[in-house]
Amino acid sequence: MSYKVYIFDKAITITDNLNESKTNVYAFSSIDLDDIINKLQTNILPEVFLYHPKIEEAWQQFQTHFDVIEAAGGIVENDEKKYLFIYRNGKWDLPKGKMEKGESPDETAIREVKEECGIQNIKIEHFLLDTYHLFTENKKKRLKITHWYKMSEQEKSPLIPQTEEGIERVEWLDIKNDDLPLHNSYENIKLLFSDLNQLKR
Repeated sequence: MSYKVYIFDKAITITDNLNESKTNVYAFSSIDLDDIINKLQTNILPEVFLYHPKIEEAWQQFQTHFDVIEAAGGIVENDEKKYLFIYRNGKWDLPKGKMEKGESPDETAIREVKEECGIQNIKIEHFLLDTYHLFTENKKKRLKITHWYKMSEQEKSPLIPQTEEGIERVEWLDIKNDDLPLHNSYENIKLLFSDLNQLKR
């Protein structure tokens, strides 16, 4: 078992399996986490594996170093086998956003897809996975945990980008015939589609 946390396109993998990598393996109990993050951000290290025999204990300890933010979003597929993407900050991304007080993750995912894309008729099929990434906001290190759901479009509706959130375009894209979205996307998004493809096999 492992937890993969991204900083931009670099990964910290917290694992209880020493066979996952032969390089850049550190004992979780003895690391300076700030130093590890700095080395990833400055390209001194391409990736890092943090070993701990009790993975859940390590994961709980890891989270205490950050302000944790929960979010949710969706991979939405239509009847043409195309997926709903948003274009923001020069990257193709998937609709998602922060959970509001009193919301469940699935409620957040539905709300965010509707708000960011203008689409109204969607249905959750099943939970996919959680992704994790680190970022700095107001000089504070934050860990975002995003809960992802597989969704389907129930009835065609016009796509309207939420421009006030910096979304420039919303499009249905065929990732099999046009792999540009994933080439110009984030590592967590690539991980999601990899997991989705495994489920379909």
